[in-house]
Amino acid sequence: MSLLLLSFCKTEQLISNVYEWDNLKVTGKYGIQQRKILKGETRSLKMFEIKAVTLIGGYSVKEYKISKGVDELIIVKEGTAVISVNDRSERLGEGSIVVASQGDVIKVLNGAKNDLTFYSFKFRPNKPEGAASAGKAEPFIKEWNDMEFKVNANGGRRDIMRQPVSALKELEMHTTQLKEGLPSHSSHTHADEEIILVRFGRVEESINGKTFQGGPGSVLFLTNDDDHGIRNVGEGPCEYYAIRWLTW
Repeated sequence: MSLLLLSFCKTEQLISNVYEWDNLKVTGKYGIQQRKILKGETRSLKMFEIKAVTLIGGYSVKEYKISKGVDELIIVKEGTAVISVNDRSERLGEGSIVVASQGDVIKVLNGAKNDLTFYSFKFRPNKPEGAASAGKAEPFIKEWNDMEFKVNANGGRRDIMRQPVSALKELEMHTTQLKEGLPSHSSHTHADEEIILVRFGRVEESINGKTFQGGPGSVLFLTNDDDHGIRNVGEGPCEYYAIRWLTW
């Protein structure tokens, strides 16, 4: 009798990193272009994917259905999008967001003459068998101009959402605006992973004592145990989305 020994390699998880917009590779053909930002496994997610898609006027992304166990966040970077989720269709400008989940049917159309660029974030939790679930969640759609801006000493903030979605126990998102030269807070760690998406201006992120910079469109991924802090290092104010999630 022979004994067959199988060796399994553990999937390497994504680490804290800064993805500068100007350094992202552009692929695709005329009319539809794509920037792949990151894709892989994190400490809380079996699959995490971020990409940016650019459509010229009149072009659209082919209709698709979100896979089982996945939540998707769409953020309009620039331009005007007509985004359909199932039987609901909304015309959304720069900064607006859509959160949809498993089974939802999505279509994105460039609703103007100028180019449209949007981000797609896909979350598939690393959920143990038998873990709880939120069930089917209603799509969340928010136009940028409907997000209340609250002024504070460092600049201001927009609270966008904090609620369960289909695959995630909680998805929390807000924007922070910082005055020139100011930090958001001192460096720290927290229990959940985080994404920073820069809307405008230039930020400097410290990660375990090392500093990295990102301009408009850049994405910062932060794991849950790396010490990090952010500040405005550009001229004038900066603004960024902070996106955090909890799994079941």
